Amino acid sequence: MIAPAEQPYVEWLDQVWSQKLSGDHHEGVRLTVGILLWPTFPMMSLTGIIESLRHAGDYGDHSRQRYVRWEIIGAVGRKVISSCGIEVTETCRYVDPTAFDYVFVIGGLLKDLGDVPLGHRRYIKVAQRAGCTLVGVCTGSFVLAEEKLLSGTPAAIHPYHKTDFELAFPGHRLTTSVDFVRSGKIATIPGGTSILSFMTDIIDSHFGPDRAAKTVHQLSLTGKRALTKLDRLGISKHLNISDPRVQKALVLIDANIEDTPSIPKLADQLGLSERHFLRLFKKEVGRSPQDYIVNARLNAAVWMLQNTTQSTTSIAYAAGFASGSSFSETCKRRLGKTPTQLRKRKAETIGQASAPRQGRGERSRWDTA
Repeated sequence: MIAPAEQPYVEWLDQVWSQKLSGDHHEGVRLTVGILLWPTFPMMSLTGIIESLRHAGDYGDHSRQRYVRWEIIGAVGRKVISSCGIEVTETCRYVDPTAFDYVFVIGGLLKDLGDVPLGHRRYIKVAQRAGCTLVGVCTGSFVLAEEKLLSGTPAAIHPYHKTDFELAFPGHRLTTSVDFVRSGKIATIPGGTSILSFMTDIIDSHFGPDRAAKTVHQLSLTGKRALTKLDRLGISKHLNISDPRVQKALVLIDANIEDTPSIPKLADQLGLSERHFLRLFKKEVGRSPQDYIVNARLNAAVWMLQNTTQSTTSIAYAAGFASGSSFSETCKRRLGKTPTQLRKRKAETIGQASAPRQGRGERSRWDTA
């Protein structure tokens, strides 16, 4: 068998995924996405969604819809012309929106926002009532605002459209400095490469850090191996750290946060002595493996406290703590607050601050080490 340090990175990430699947005996689609296209939509937004999904949803570069599914919603066979003139065919009728985990609304040129099938706007309202997560991309944020679905939530707007948004929706809060804003079942993305940041976030949420790491690796340019979101998400640690053995250690830890391999086992899997591994990890990450693991568990648990309704004890076990009391003691010791106090904090997620794990050289608001 090829030693971990020598095995191709994507092949190794696929192996991690296979082992995870064999462990939970779950095969099939895990993430479904529906896409509503407005006339003169930007191709970059559409391809950013689909390219991210196709890399996350299959092994290697096979690009099958094996663990993910995506559809262009509308009238099957109808064509939508993008802003660059390329036509895209709608693949799916207006089905029950609960069939999708996310419905993306990709707006077009402002002058064309009104030139859309009535079914699109009706579908958005039905999806919202059904509890589906709606994502406004580029001028799709204008569409959600027009349908009164932002409910006072700040909108992530491209600087080019800042004045247009302010004139169209006076008094509505906006931001031009983040990759996305997400609050409850609504998200907005300014467009451009920010779509990759959001996709990395949801792939990490639905599949885990190994799939997110693969997506970023496949989409990254030579010499620029991290995206803005990843500077704040744990995956950036896998890409910004120079030693591939430490990259792989971080993937193993993040992918198995509830049952992290022991330090000796991690070292053995990487072909290192325990002493060498400890020294190398501290040099690359800036902290010991054990300290990193505790902090990663704590960050994950805090995120679950503020974004789920699970009990404190359930969250403690899900994040890898030995008991609810152990989790509570760690919270009080490292954060100076109890889990109950942390849960009461406003859980609104804005752009890059949403991730429960942070990148190298950057601290979470909960990171006290």
